[in-house]
Amino acid sequence: MTPGQLAARLEGIVGTEHVLPEERCAQYAVDGKVPAAAAFPATVEELSEVMRLASSERLSVIPWGSGTKTSLGGIPERVDLLVGLARFNRVIEHEPADLTATIQGGALLREVQACLGQRGQFLPLDPPLAARATIGGILAANASGPRRLLYGAARDLLIGIRVVHADGTITRGGAKVVKNVSGYDMPKLYIGSLGTLGIIVEATFRIYPLPAVERTWVTSFPHEEGLSSAVAEILAAPIVPGTLEILSSAAAQLVARQAGLSLPQGHVALASSVGSVAEAVDAQIGQIKKISERSGAEAGFLLEGDAQASFWTAISNLAPRDRDGRVGVALKASVVLRKVLDTVRRSEEIARSAGLHSLAIGEAGSGIVRLHWTVDGGKPGVTVEVMAKAIEALRDSIVREGGSLVVVSAPAAVKAAVDVWGSVGRALALMRELKQQFDPHRLLNPGRFVGGI
Repeated sequence: MTPGQLAARLEGIVGTEHVLPEERCAQYAVDGKVPAAAAFPATVEELSEVMRLASSERLSVIPWGSGTKTSLGGIPERVDLLVGLARFNRVIEHEPADLTATIQGGALLREVQACLGQRGQFLPLDPPLAARATIGGILAANASGPRRLLYGAARDLLIGIRVVHADGTITRGGAKVVKNVSGYDMPKLYIGSLGTLGIIVEATFRIYPLPAVERTWVTSFPHEEGLSSAVAEILAAPIVPGTLEILSSAAAQLVARQAGLSLPQGHVALASSVGSVAEAVDAQIGQIKKISERSGAEAGFLLEGDAQASFWTAISNLAPRDRDGRVGVALKASVVLRKVLDTVRRSEEIARSAGLHSLAIGEAGSGIVRLHWTVDGGKPGVTVEVMAKAIEALRDSIVREGGSLVVVSAPAAVKAAVDVWGSVGRALALMRELKQQFDPHRLLNPGRFVGGI
């Protein structure tokens, strides 16, 4: 089937105005590979028919929400058809009394929050680039953010799901109520699968009341030892922080500038938010402040309202701009809690030795460390080989201590030189078997997931 014939067939399903031919698909390229056509269905039935066409013609399919997660994963083996979910953008059902909401996969998280906020509730997901992220993309990438400490990740909030599979089959899993029957929790299977098992068109979540008051305490430490001591004491204290973030000295300066704060040069920083009734918030922020001061903190700021929102947005959108225009890499490490600061320090050391500049933000209560490496200004460009060796060196040190490292974003040349996912051991055989059962012709995102699935 030629690209022109494919576009014509798709137009018969979703309408001419909702199909882009190959010459208009450059903006939807994945690692430099441009799809032959892009289709934007509006209903589950249309999407099912599009997938039946793809299955019959053995076309590879790239699901696309808003594009914030397309940098994740390996280089696709082929890109024939892009399926966009921009028209799957509604909150289908909101039951405030039951604290549940059913949302379409292409809905923007910020619009979902605005809808739920009208009834004093919210979905406690705050992934990177949250303002542009879609519900389906968040689930497919298993994206999470600072609020994971208190509310858990997407898998802890998801209670039901609707999926269109590679052959067009439509399935449901879970339910629309929090209390559910026993059995296999199938909805969780799709979280983090990067769209390789099916396209998420609807998801039902457990939601939460917005806290009456929320405030953030940001403080800086001249030495990592003091910050480490403060973190340990806060986690052991009768405090319920919503977030607890460690910022490397470089990350602290970048975030502070974007949020309009002034932190001492060379200091690492700790940021913690508390949400509850006013009295409880004041008491717990007071405890955090005292603990930080006892541990050697030298500067502190109390944030609320717009200032607080700006600060956490700066953390969510952390992505340094290289003055020379060269693109760096973004990494995500998962380590045991006591190794969060060690991972930040090790990342800086390895990056420095490779001629790279490192920014790091660590979730002190969940063990997630987000890293950004870019070329130091004024230094020669770092080769792909050097970048790949640095990634592998950091990964080896993390894996030896029971952790893992994923390349979240990198130029295609770097992806070709390094395994973006790392080894998953014996789990790979099971994952391949699941792929075979759900997508035997390997049509959905072929080559982008673990082990080239």
